[in-house]
Amino acid sequence: MFSINSGAPASTALRNPRRRQRDGSEDSVAVRQLSKRLKRSGLSAETFQPPSTRTTNGYLHSGGTRPAANGIAKLGDGHGGLGEHRRSSAASLGSNRELDRGRVKSAGDGSVELTKNETYSVTRLATTPIQLQQHQSFETWRGTFTPNIGYAISTTHRQALIWRYKQASNATESSKPLVIRLLHVTEDPNQPLPLGFLVPSSPEPGLLIVMPTSGQVTYWEALSCAASVDLGRQKQQAVHGTVVGLSYGEQITNIMEAEPQGFLLTISSGKVVHMTVADSQGKAGITSQLLRSSSAQGGGLFGSLRNVFGGSAWLKDLAAVRAGSSVRRGQRQCAIGTTKGLLQFWELNWNGAHSMTFEVDAKSKLLESIRDIGSFPRDSDSQVFKILDFTFLPTAVKGQEVTSTHSKSATRLLILTSISSASESRYNLHVLDIVDDNFEVPVVHPISCYTTPISSDTSSKPQLLVPEPGQTAYVILDKSIILASLEEIPESPSSQLQAEALKVLDPFQDVIDFRKDKDYKVVGCAADPPEKGKSSSGCTIMVQGYGVIRVTVASLQSHVTSADRAAVTAEAKLEQAVFYGSQPSLLDFSGRSEVQFAIEEVQDAALRVSRSITDSSSKYLPGAGPSMEQQLQRRAIALADLIKHLRKHYQPLDRVTRWKLLWEAEKMAASTALWRIYETVPKNVPEKQKILLDEMVECLNEDEKVENQPDRHETDRVRHWLTHDIWRLENLIPWTSATISLLYDESIEDRRPMSLAYHARLISEANDIQLTVTKTAYKFRQENALLYGVDDDNMSEGLLSTGYGGIPEIWTSTELICDAIQKLAVQFQNYAIELDTHGSDDEDNEPSPKLFEKIAKENTSVVDLSCKTNIERLRWLQSSRDPSMQALGRNLERESIGSRRELLKGLVDIGQFLPAIRLGEKYHDLDALAEVLEAEIESSQEELHAPYKTPEDMEETKAKISICKEHRDKYFNKYGDAWADAFFSRFVDQNRIAILLDLGKKHPQYLTTFLRARPELNTFAWMHEVASESDYAAAADDLRLAQEQAHDIWAKRIQLSMGKLALMATATPEKATDSTATARIQDVDSSMEILAAQDQVYQVLRFSLQWALNDTAVKTEILMKDVCHRFVKHKPMLRKALEQHMAQLVEERPLETEDLIDAITLLDETAWDDKALARLQLDEKSIDLVLGFAARRFQIALKLVRLSTFETGEVTRKELVENIIWRRCIIQDNWPKINRTELKGDAEVERETAQTALFKTLKEGFKTGFFDDHPPPDPSTLLSVGTSIESLRTSSRYNNVPDSTLSNLARDLEVEDQALQQCIEEGRLDQWWLGIVDSAKLAARKEADLAGEERSRRLVAEREFREKMRRDDEAAWGVGQWKNGVSRMDDEGDVVMDM
Repeated sequence: MFSINSGAPASTALRNPRRRQRDGSEDSVAVRQLSKRLKRSGLSAETFQPPSTRTTNGYLHSGGTRPAANGIAKLGDGHGGLGEHRRSSAASLGSNRELDRGRVKSAGDGSVELTKNETYSVTRLATTPIQLQQHQSFETWRGTFTPNIGYAISTTHRQALIWRYKQASNATESSKPLVIRLLHVTEDPNQPLPLGFLVPSSPEPGLLIVMPTSGQVTYWEALSCAASVDLGRQKQQAVHGTVVGLSYGEQITNIMEAEPQGFLLTISSGKVVHMTVADSQGKAGITSQLLRSSSAQGGGLFGSLRNVFGGSAWLKDLAAVRAGSSVRRGQRQCAIGTTKGLLQFWELNWNGAHSMTFEVDAKSKLLESIRDIGSFPRDSDSQVFKILDFTFLPTAVKGQEVTSTHSKSATRLLILTSISSASESRYNLHVLDIVDDNFEVPVVHPISCYTTPISSDTSSKPQLLVPEPGQTAYVILDKSIILASLEEIPESPSSQLQAEALKVLDPFQDVIDFRKDKDYKVVGCAADPPEKGKSSSGCTIMVQGYGVIRVTVASLQSHVTSADRAAVTAEAKLEQAVFYGSQPSLLDFSGRSEVQFAIEEVQDAALRVSRSITDSSSKYLPGAGPSMEQQLQRRAIALADLIKHLRKHYQPLDRVTRWKLLWEAEKMAASTALWRIYETVPKNVPEKQKILLDEMVECLNEDEKVENQPDRHETDRVRHWLTHDIWRLENLIPWTSATISLLYDESIEDRRPMSLAYHARLISEANDIQLTVTKTAYKFRQENALLYGVDDDNMSEGLLSTGYGGIPEIWTSTELICDAIQKLAVQFQNYAIELDTHGSDDEDNEPSPKLFEKIAKENTSVVDLSCKTNIERLRWLQSSRDPSMQALGRNLERESIGSRRELLKGLVDIGQFLPAIRLGEKYHDLDALAEVLEAEIESSQEELHAPYKTPEDMEETKAKISICKEHRDKYFNKYGDAWADAFFSRFVDQNRIAILLDLGKKHPQYLTTFLRARPELNTFAWMHEVASESDYAAAADDLRLAQEQAHDIWAKRIQLSMGKLALMATATPEKATDSTATARIQDVDSSMEILAAQDQVYQVLRFSLQWALNDTAVKTEILMKDVCHRFVKHKPMLRKALEQHMAQLVEERPLETEDLIDAITLLDETAWDDKALARLQLDEKSIDLVLGFAARRFQIALKLVRLSTFETGEVTRKELVENIIWRRCIIQDNWPKINRTELKGDAEVERETAQTALFKTLKEGFKTGFFDDHPPPDPSTLLSVGTSIESLRTSSRYNNVPDSTLSNLARDLEVEDQALQQCIEEGRLDQWWLGIVDSAKLAARKEADLAGEERSRRLVAEREFREKMRRDDEAAWGVGQWKNGVSRMDDEGDVVMDM
């Protein structure tokens, strides 16, 4: 028997090679023993009996009539007893059952799975000799497989390696190769390698070695003979011969088994040699002859056959030689094809005879079929057509049966063609049917996934294999393997719709590429025979520098159609690259340019692959394992490989996809860290106590996790969650604080209150979970931002400063997570206060000091995390274009500022003062810093006055105060005005102005800036300006701004007065002519006069309120009833405005100038008639005050317009107000009645006219010179003033008033305008106007004359009185003792002395 492990020493070589193998033990000892050989039997009648078994994958079991796929014939039991020999050989190699199972499995046999998807898998066989796996080796190999016995041979210039590549029962035996030295050694490494072939025979395979250049042939009938260590015996036991017809320079390029009698040798010049290694009696002997034919036996379509080879018997453009079916007993069909499309079919006889049966020139048909499908290169110039290889198709290919399978000439070929240009090649697989005299190309499979031209310097040609059941073609290239489905997609309604939409799917195709950075190349291949009970197909390939691999295409399942797996998906490619591309491998997963996917498909596929990793649904990941951490790390590595592959080999993904991929990777990293933390938690907790993470997983809702199945013995909740639910980690984190609250409430309900120690342990675990997950996620994001392409230059600590727009909600800062982190921080701060306040009598009930200190320090990190997540969420909300989201952002901003301040204060309360300060500095929360510092200073100062303080405690407290003040002063230099704003604002909010001004003395420049930037603080800012800055002008400005904000007349008058004093203090001799200061003083005087006018109005109205209750509403109602009723009747807008003005007058609040004008001009004229005055019961002085105001009120209103400081350019506003005043003045009286002068004397008419408001106003104005520069307007010019929205819009007063409000106001003013129109038309006021004006001037002049006479009389009296007083003093004190005083008389005649 033969054993490749024995080495076959010379002593065990067979002396009689014809002796039969002895039956007996199959152990290694029996293998080494010599065995008797049976005498060779002669040919019998049964030798060529018709075969009874079918062809399987082209390997004929007993000479069947079907073609052998891939051109390799398989001997059956009926050929000269060779079937018996094969069975004996199989017994030596292992049982028949083991041989049938020789396919490498993916588990348990040491094979390595290189890649796998739904369609095919690639494995590296564990039986590969180590010599073939060393890619660093400079020795080249040539390999050949003998699939029907499961052996392979690989040859070099010096030796041959033979091993069993199919897994045997004894893995040790099958993994050790048999090394045989060659008899004919070539020293030149550039010479072609010897061709080796294992010849199936009994009891062990024979070995055939052919030297390609010399043609020397060496044949050993048994491997044990070839393995002899004795060179002489090795030569003696070999059969030697020479290939005939080999000329100088020619080489034998290939050897093809063509049983039953021998082999076909292909020569580089195109010759084909038929060689046999045994005669018809089975005796070993080498014979060879060239295939020649002078005539043909075919006819019909082909006509008379030409002498193909002629005398030279060669075809220079030979493409392939393939052995086919057995024509009759003892004969074999073979086919020879040229690259130009000529196909010849031969019959080979067991005795070496041969004849060509017919030939086919298929080029035109093949080109026509290519033309029909349009499979041409884009470059149409210089296209070259070639047949690269062909093979006989097994007839079991579904949908591709030969029309007449019973015809003796029925043949089906699969032909690999190329049509190439300079830049690319297009490859096609043609099905060629030859039936009797006809041939056609019914099916063409264009290969769209590979267009790389075949290099001219390649050492091997493309090889086409079609393993049974013939569903898939394998095109084996130097560094690539093309898989192409030969199944046609059946017609269906869906396929018809796809055809109409031009989306018809091509049959499945894919390319398996070898790595380009290694010198890997194919040196041998063979189709695998079919396995019993399986319909999958496969081929075995020998790769130089790597080993033996097997490519297996899975058969279609019953529920899967050819259309279902027609397309190679982006998801499948990504899965292969992710799960197989990262390990050192033969394969290249970078993809090909011919196979392109839409970026949307790639993005969707990337997200699906990522999700399948995070939820462990990927078939490439184990469902469970003993090490959870290893499982998590494996998944994390897969996610990293995914993004690296995407970034390297695909166009950039969109921003949202990149972020989603990053987030899932973050969750994986965070979950890995979470598991490590969980493993550190002691599991032996006391009874009734829980481990927090277990309870958190339990608390998750059903739709937030995959429920574990106890009936399937899934009892570990945490492991189950980490296996299936990492992708929704954001649902777990909010349960940290919530679970503690639930457990606390449950303990209260069970009347077993949670102990303080248990509570502290839960908080500690919650801190660990929260901090570990989020910190790991942010750290991972920061470190991998560049890898994922998410703006790493705009990122700090995992947060983007800008650029959150357009991305989904960030999982680390969902609303629930932000809320949970904040609650966790508050939870411990409240716990610490409770512990400090109440404590426990039982020390065992309280947490250990070490645990409490740990939680307290961690609380700083939790607060930090709360601030961080709130900032991230705030930035995301603010970047949204949705107004509702932006509103949420504004609310969050307000809430987060307040919550952060409270959290920092809570840190101080639990003894974390300095960490709180650092967090305030980190987040630039100066308001919180100011509050924390001052609160700490105040509380420390209170401690200084506490009783029973030791000196050490006092020193410690003083040191704390000193540290706080140092920080406070340092911040002025560090943050400048920003710190001053935060620090000083706190005292303003607390209304501690005195302390503010006192603290500001140390930093006066910051307090000055602070006060000047806040107009609302001007009420006391002027004090700082005077006391610290000595800037009276600035103080005057502060007072001016303060009076504008004053809420009562008294304060406004005081501030104006002090402002005037400050302005006067700025006056120096150098600034005596400063017009600016003068103008500012005049502005103050004007404001004072406006206040005096308001005070005058109030003094008049006050008489109506002398018996009213001290209630604003009551007083306002009385005024509206007594003095504001008639004129605003039927004018709702004006009435409402007047009511508001009356309320302000009652409360003595300053009115705006135009509001004061309305209050004056809208009063009823009847408010001071005799009847009204009698009802008020006023004394004479009060009556004079009221009547004086009534006579001058419109003149006062006009003067207020002059005193007002309207903005520059607002002439129209001033004119509008003045015109309205004049119109209201005119319509106060009944001018139509005055116009009816019949039966009236002049005195009566003059008296009635003099009693009108218009006459009084004109007279007062002329008397004071008010109209000298601005004469009163004609009544007709006052028509239509303010009676439209457009007219009102001319005043800036109404800029921000809605049109609807202005429309109502215009209607009220229209009522006034109609009254004026009546005065003009019925009262002929336009005709009376000039006369009234002249009468008013005359009356004013008369009053002026009388006033002048009275003034002269007073001056004379003053001089006489002064002279009299001087004489009296001289008489009393003597001459010269008179004090030169100054005296004058006031308006009432009293003497006023100015000493």
